[in-house]
Amino acid sequence: MLYRRQIAWVLSSVLSAVMLTSGGMLAVSQTTQPQQPAPGQRPARPKPDDDTTLPDDEVLRVETDLTNLVFTAVDKNKRFITTLRQEDVRVFEDGVPQEVFTFQRETDRPLSLAIMIDTSGSQERTLPDEKIAARAFIDTVIRDRKDEVAVLSFTGETTLEQGLTGSAA
Repeated sequence: MLYRRQIAWVLSSVLSAVMLTSGGMLAVSQTTQPQQPAPGQRPARPKPDDDTTLPDDEVLRVETDLTNLVFTAVDKNKRFITTLRQEDVRVFEDGVPQEVFTFQRETDRPLSLAIMIDTSGSQERTLPDEKIAARAFIDTVIRDRKDEVAVLSFTGETTLEQGLTGSAA
């Protein structure tokens, strides 16, 4: 019975970690001067008006000084910090502080993960419980058609049992 409680504790810990790992997302504004073409170089083409309609296969290039930074914050004990505010975060580039333009939590990002199950002889007694825990994890955490999961087994060699799939079935 103790072993089942340990599996439940590990499963709930992993579930909590997965739900929180999306962490935060920043858009950092970098103040840069418009670049002047070097002598002998052509100046950049003027940008099209907003009213310009482009064919579907044409690429529209846009200049921006914003950079998205996706991160996860943890404390000194490696526990997730979920209460960060914009004023708690500082971003530097080459030692120069950058303006944090926007700050938001991203908790709905798609997950891609692999579950590895030890199928060696030493795990023969616990393998049924491992399979139950893995199935419970997939059923609880993986969102059908949004997240993707792969299952691998290993002994001395690793075998891909199920490649990445978005269907938990």
